[in-house]
Amino acid sequence: MVRLLLLAAGLFASLLPVAVAAERDYTETHDTPYNNLTIQKIGNVVELRARSRAGVYLESAVDLSDPLKLVVPYTQSLYAAAFFEPNPKKALMIGLGGAAFQRVFAHAYPEAILQSVELDPKVVELAQTHMVFLPTKNTPVATMDGRLFVKRSKETWDWIILDAFRSGYVPPHLKTEEFYRECAARLSDRGVFVSNLHASTKLYLSDIKTIQAVFPQVVLFQPAGRLNVIAIAVKYSAPVLKDQDVLARLPQINQALRARVDFSTLARERIDVPVTSARSIRVLTDDFSPVEFLDAMKINNTKDH
Repeated sequence: MVRLLLLAAGLFASLLPVAVAAERDYTETHDTPYNNLTIQKIGNVVELRARSRAGVYLESAVDLSDPLKLVVPYTQSLYAAAFFEPNPKKALMIGLGGAAFQRVFAHAYPEAILQSVELDPKVVELAQTHMVFLPTKNTPVATMDGRLFVKRSKETWDWIILDAFRSGYVPPHLKTEEFYRECAARLSDRGVFVSNLHASTKLYLSDIKTIQAVFPQVVLFQPAGRLNVIAIAVKYSAPVLKDQDVLARLPQINQALRARVDFSTLARERIDVPVTSARSIRVLTDDFSPVEFLDAMKINNTKDH
């Protein structure tokens, strides 16, 4: 609690290393209606993991000596959104985890709004008590289902980020054409939709085809050596994103964010969009829940995403 109060007072950066050194390592487990969670501190690093029958996977991590460091590589890749909309005024993130994305966003865009939505109240609690996240009027958290929030929302967002893994997989109702259309309806005209996908699942190509069914343009980024693929989608057809050098957009991105995200490396993470025209690749809908989804869960749950 003392450490959190220091953060709120603006003294966190200078005094935190002393607090970290004095705090012992620990491991805690928490069972909730949605997750079996483990939160563990070893040295300066706190990791949040979720367990399922197939294994344990990493949800989020924070380096207490540098809370703005993006420890989990794919979290940096989510910021590829800044290549296409560098100055978001309002953003919506479905999924909280350990709030790594939220801490950096609040630092880089102190005047902007980042609304987070998290289903599991225990995740919200642990982010605040163990992972140095303090919701503010500009970074509120709603504890509810992400799709329900989008359906009820009347707001327009410049970024919508979907990173809602539950015990290693994205809930099926957050992967359908209908849900993506609900998100598109809440995006500003030049807004960006971002989704964290997993390239090893049997539904990966269907994931992309489903996003393409809603958004005219989709580009992909994949962190080196990782199975995560970050899909970036927009509602407009021009300018053509694939014809633009993302590095040419760097001057438009503010220095505070560029100090925390290596955009030169991020630009090299861009990959080709796979061909999804085969009839065997199905668009995912609310009425189509393939048996292969169970296999996707098994694969996801055995990998850190």
